[in-house]
Amino acid sequence: MRPKAPKPGKIVFLEKIPFIWSKLNFTKKVTARNIFRYKKRFLMTIIGVAGSTALIIAGFGLRDAIGMMIPVQYGEIFKYDIQISLKDGLTKKQTEEIYTTILEKPEIQNNMALLMQSIEIVKKDNQQSIQLIVPQSTENLENFITLRDRKKQKESYELKENGVILTEKLAKMLQIKAGDTITIKDANNVEKEVKVASITENYLMHYIYMSPDLYKQLYEQEAKPNTLFSTTKELTKQEQDILGKQILEEEEKIAGVTFTSFTTDIFKEVMENLSLVVWILIIAAGLLAFVVLYNLSNANISERIRELATIKVLGFHDKEVFEYVRKEITILTMIGMAFGILGGIFLTTFIIKTCELDMLMFNPNIKFVSYIYSLAITAVFACIVNLGTYFALKKINMIEALKSVE
Repeated sequence: MRPKAPKPGKIVFLEKIPFIWSKLNFTKKVTARNIFRYKKRFLMTIIGVAGSTALIIAGFGLRDAIGMMIPVQYGEIFKYDIQISLKDGLTKKQTEEIYTTILEKPEIQNNMALLMQSIEIVKKDNQQSIQLIVPQSTENLENFITLRDRKKQKESYELKENGVILTEKLAKMLQIKAGDTITIKDANNVEKEVKVASITENYLMHYIYMSPDLYKQLYEQEAKPNTLFSTTKELTKQEQDILGKQILEEEEKIAGVTFTSFTTDIFKEVMENLSLVVWILIIAAGLLAFVVLYNLSNANISERIRELATIKVLGFHDKEVFEYVRKEITILTMIGMAFGILGGIFLTTFIIKTCELDMLMFNPNIKFVSYIYSLAITAVFACIVNLGTYFALKKINMIEALKSVE
C-alpha cells in the first residue's frame, strides 16, 4: 500500500572519468546523477526532441530545396530571357538575318544561335528523351548558360571536342558518371557513341550539351541553328508582350517566342502550394516538441513529487527548486537537438529523393540559417515548457506530498 520507492542513485559513467568529474561542482554532480537515474525518461526525452527537431529541419530543408530551385535554374544556370524558335527549312542567310534583326531591337542586349533538338540516350533497361543543345559558338555560351559542378560552384566547364556535358539528374537516373561512354539516338534513329566529359548542375528537365566541333565530327555536317537565346533589359509584363508581338511579326521565319519569366511564374505558383505543406510540417513538428517536453516534464514532477517537496522543506526557494529540475530538462533537450540535426539531414535527403519527379531535381543544400531556425523553434517551446514547470513546482503542497499514506 505504500508508494513505490524512488530509484536509488547509481554511479554514472562521468564518475569513471576523474578528470571531468573532479571539475564538476555539487549541483552539477546531482544533475548528472538524476539524468541517468531515470533511463526511460532520459531516452524518451532525447528521442522525442530529436524527432521533433529532425522534422522541423526537414520542413525548412524542403522549403530551401523548393525555394532555391527556380531562382538558381532561371537566374544562375539559364541566364537568357527569351527563347525564340525558328521555323524549319531556313537557309543560313535567313537565320543570320533574323539574328541581326532581333539584335537591333533596343530591348535586346545579346543573342546566341544554337541547335536544340530532342534525342534519346540508349540504355538496355532505360531510355530517356532529352534536349540536345549545340551552340553555334562556344565563345559567349557562359553569358547564356552556366555549366558548373553543383558542389564546387566555382568550377565551371567548357564545351570541348573530347566529350559532352550531361545534366546531373539524368546522370543519377541512368547511373552515368564523367568518363563513361553513352549511346545517343536522334529523330532519324541514327546512333552515335559519345564520351561524357562532365556532369553539370541542373534542376528542371534534362539536357545534353555538345560543342559544334564534336557535332560536326559525329554527324559530318555543321549544326544548323533552329533556336535563338536572347538577353534583354529589365522589362515589365506589358513590355514583354509588346516585344513578343514584334518578334512574331516575322511569321515566315519565327515559330514561337517564350519568355523565361512566364515559365518561372508557372513553377513559382506550384512551389508556393508546396510551401504551404512545408509550413504545416514545421508547425506540427514544433507542437510535437512542445507536447513531448510538456508530458515528460509533468511525469517527471509526478514521479519525484516527494523528493521535490523534501527539498522545499529543507529551505530551498521556488527558483532554486526550479533550477534543480530545469537543468535536467535543458541538458536532455540539447542532447536531443544534437541528434535531431543528424536525423534532420538524413530525413531531408530521404524526402527529397522520394518526392522528386523524373523531370526535376530539388536543390539538396540546406541553408545554415535553417538549422538555426529549427533549433530556435525547439528551444522556444522548451522555454515555454520550463515556464509551465516553474508554476507547477511552485504549487507543490509540501504537507500533502509528504503526508504518510496511512
